[in-house]
Amino acid sequence: MIELQIGRESGTDSPRLAVIYEGKTVFSGAPGSVPKSVSRKHCIVKVGDDLSMSIEDVTSDNFMYINGVDCKRKENVRFADVVELGPDHYHLDLEPIVKAFASKQEWHIAHLEKVYDAYNQAKLDNQVRQGKLGAASALPGVLSMASIGLAFVIPEARVVMIIIAALLALLFALVRINNASKNPLKMKRLDEEFRERYVCPNPACNHFLGATPYKELLKSRACPFCKGKFIE
Repeated sequence: MIELQIGRESGTDSPRLAVIYEGKTVFSGAPGSVPKSVSRKHCIVKVGDDLSMSIEDVTSDNFMYINGVDCKRKENVRFADVVELGPDHYHLDLEPIVKAFASKQEWHIAHLEKVYDAYNQAKLDNQVRQGKLGAASALPGVLSMASIGLAFVIPEARVVMIIIAALLALLFALVRINNASKNPLKMKRLDEEFRERYVCPNPACNHFLGATPYKELLKSRACPFCKGKFIE
C-alpha cells in the first residue's frame, strides 16, 4: 500500500502539482499549470499492490469532483474516472502519477525461481526425449545389418530379423510422425505459459522478463521496465 498526498506547489506564483510520498515531494507539470484554487494539501490517494485506488478530500473546504459529481471520498477509483480538484475543476491525471510511484515499491520475486527452473527443465527433458527417439529410430537399420551377418550363420534367422526390422521401422515412423505433429504445439504451450508467468510482479508493469535467469534478476535488484525493486 502506498499513500500519496496531492496538492498545489507552495511558495510560488506559478505552481505545479506537488505529490508527497514518504515525506518527499515530487513536482509534476509545467510552472503555472495548477490553479491556486487547488489546495496545497488537497487530497490523498491510497494505492494497493493490485493498483486498487481510493481518493479522499483532505478538508471540508476543498472541492473534489469524480466524473462530474462533488464528493469527499471514493473507493475503487479507476484510471478511466475523471478526477477534478478545486472550483476551477483542475483535471488530475492519476494514471502516470500512480504508475510512477508504484514503481518505487518493492516486489517479492522468489516465486519466479520455480517458474524459470520448471521451464528450463521441461525444455531439457524434451530435448533428451527427442534425442532418445532419434537414437531408437536407428534400431531397425542395426537389425538389418545384423541380419546380413546372421545369414551366414543361420540363414533362417535373416528372414525373421528383416521382418522385425521392418515392423520396428514402421513403428518408429508412426511415432515420429505423431511426435512431429504434437511436439511443436507442446513447446508453443510451454513458451506461452512461461511468458504469462515469468513477469514482473508489479501489476502496473507485468512485463515478460524474457530469458533473464532468476539469479540475474536478483543481482540487478530491479525490473528493467518499471524499475521496481526486486527482493526475495
